[in-house]
Amino acid sequence: MADYVLGVIYGILAGIFNFLGQVLQKKAINDTAQEKRDSALVRSLIHNKTWLMGIVSMVAFSAVFMILGQAIVGAALMPGLVASGFIVLAIGSTKILKESLKLGEYVAIILLAIGIVLIGFSQLSIEGSLTYFTDPQFNTRLAIFTVVYTGLWLGLFYVGRKGQKFKSIFLAIGTGFPFVVGTIWLQPLIISLGSLFSGTAGAFEWVIFLIAAIITLIVNLLGLGHYQYALNAGNASIVVPVQQIPQQIAPIFTYFVIYQFIAPTDYSIYFIVIAILLICIAGFVFGKRQAKLEQIKGPEEKTKESPNSEVRI
Repeated sequence: MADYVLGVIYGILAGIFNFLGQVLQKKAINDTAQEKRDSALVRSLIHNKTWLMGIVSMVAFSAVFMILGQAIVGAALMPGLVASGFIVLAIGSTKILKESLKLGEYVAIILLAIGIVLIGFSQLSIEGSLTYFTDPQFNTRLAIFTVVYTGLWLGLFYVGRKGQKFKSIFLAIGTGFPFVVGTIWLQPLIISLGSLFSGTAGAFEWVIFLIAAIITLIVNLLGLGHYQYALNAGNASIVVPVQQIPQQIAPIFTYFVIYQFIAPTDYSIYFIVIAILLICIAGFVFGKRQAKLEQIKGPEEKTKESPNSEVRI
C-alpha cells in the first residue's frame, strides 16, 4: 500500500512539472515574432530561455517522476495521475499567459478532472513484467495499436497543419497520440533497463530494451516538436486539455485490449464509462470554444494572412 501511495505521489509530481512546462512553452511561443512562428517555429524557440525551462520541466523533472511512478502503478493509471497538473494549467494560463477562461471552460476542466479521478478509482493497474512479450498474440496486439496510434498522430497532425477550421483541435488531439505510444512502451523500457543494470539481462531483455528505447525516444522527441505547433495555433487553456483526451482514454484500451485484463472490481466498468463520457463532454466544450477563437483575427493579421499561415490567437 505504501508503494502504491508513493506511485500516486510520483504521478502527481509528474503532472505538475509536465503542465508547468507546457505553460512555459506557450509563453515562449507567445513572445516569438509572428513571422518566425509561421516559418521556423521550433528553430526560433531553441534559443529562448523560457522555452528551454519548459522543456527541462517536461523532459527532465516530469519524465523522472513519470518513470518512477509508472514503475509502481503501471501504464493505465499514470495518465490520470499526471493530469492532476491541470491546476497548474488553470493558474498558469490566467496569471502567466493572460488567457481568459469562461464559465464553460472552468466547468469543462472540472468535468475532465472528475473523469480523470474516476479512471484512477477504476484501479486499472498493470504489473510490470516482460513475460507478456513471450506471447505472440500480445506482441501482435501491441504492434497493431502502436501503428494505429502513430497513424492517428500523423494523420491528425497533417490535417491540422493544412486545414483552416478546427486546426488547433486537430493538432492538439493528434499530438496526444505520440505520448500515448510512449507511455505504452515506457514500462517495458523501465523493466528491461532494470535487468541491464542488475547484470541479469539476456538477449531477450536486450531486444525489448532496444525496441522500447528507440520507439520511446522517437515518439517523445517528434511529439514534443509537433506539440509546439498545437500550442502556437490555440490557447494553452484549451489546447492542453484537448491534448490530454487521447492520453486519458487510450490506457483503457491498453488495459482491456492489449493486455486483455479483466476489470479489477465490479465498479471499474461504471467508473470508466462515466469517465469517458465526462472527458468527451469536456473535449466538445473546448473544441467549440477554440473554433470561436480561431475566427477572431486582428486587423494586422488580416493584412498579413496567407493561405498557409497560422492564425495567431
